[in-house]
Amino acid sequence: MKIFFALFFSSIFSICLAQKNDTPTINDALLKYDFIQEQLVKNKDTITYYLKNYKVSPKNLVVFIQGTDANPIFSYSLENDKTTFYRWFGDDYKNLDSTYTYAIIPKPGMDGIYKDGEIIIPESYYEKNYLDYRVKQIDASINHIITNHLVKPEKIIVYGHSEGAVIGAALATMNEKITHLGFWSGNVLNNFYEFSLFTRIESLKGDISDKAAHENAMGILEWYESVVKNPNSTEIDHFGFTNKRWSSYEKAPIDYLTELTIPIYALFRTEDESTPIETAYLLPVKFIENRKENLTFEVCISCDHSYKEKTADGQKSHWNEQFMKFIKWTDKTK
Repeated sequence: MKIFFALFFSSIFSICLAQKNDTPTINDALLKYDFIQEQLVKNKDTITYYLKNYKVSPKNLVVFIQGTDANPIFSYSLENDKTTFYRWFGDDYKNLDSTYTYAIIPKPGMDGIYKDGEIIIPESYYEKNYLDYRVKQIDASINHIITNHLVKPEKIIVYGHSEGAVIGAALATMNEKITHLGFWSGNVLNNFYEFSLFTRIESLKGDISDKAAHENAMGILEWYESVVKNPNSTEIDHFGFTNKRWSSYEKAPIDYLTELTIPIYALFRTEDESTPIETAYLLPVKFIENRKENLTFEVCISCDHSYKEKTADGQKSHWNEQFMKFIKWTDKTK
């Protein structure tokens, strides 16, 4: 059975520095990338977030939510007395003016800095990597930033990619301070339905037989049944996830999105290998059906899950231009 699910888009950027071969710390990485670390305690749980440093108190906040997989925010490698630092997110924060700051909240247990090739996923990640926890974790971080770092807040922008898009949609139904939502490359319907859809698409393309596609879809339904019968299990499956994680995403993201009244920027891609473009068009249909006008629906033609397009010269990334369009859109919508 071939399963498709939303994979994390990881932009890894590095800075190489000559220094003594001492063990780098998170403070070293924060200094190089000009971020600060903040921590707060909520219900005996320590929540960490990273915030772009600023010289003048900003009035606007952009929060990015990562997609699937247990990737860190910062890592490093050591070779020949040189330390190379990596950040597992893109250049978006560099495109913002001084009225903005930019935040990213690590997944449970994935704060701090890791050595490349020696990233060990902690038990706390598997225990807490589910929708409700991620929503509460990011919600608390946003509220802390607004209180402690912003002056006369204006725009509180949240955008998530892949699984992060789904988290952002759920979060926006809870945190009324969010003014704009970016829903990027997220699944629109229940994961298990979209997995089944992918196997049917394989059949239509002639990659597998009609019978095999049906058998795969029935296997996915059996898997779904096994999840809902034991929804709180933290046993790790062969995809690296738990039933607690799978079951927490049971509500279709379209249901969160249609609850919202704030402006939504939904961005999809025609060559997405992780979430089907076929279900994306249901989103504007539902907004029209419900007479709602707060959705902006965009499609990146010939782009994959990470907004990369195959060209004669290799690949062309459209991520940066999409981000700038998104930020300009927030200036025009309320």
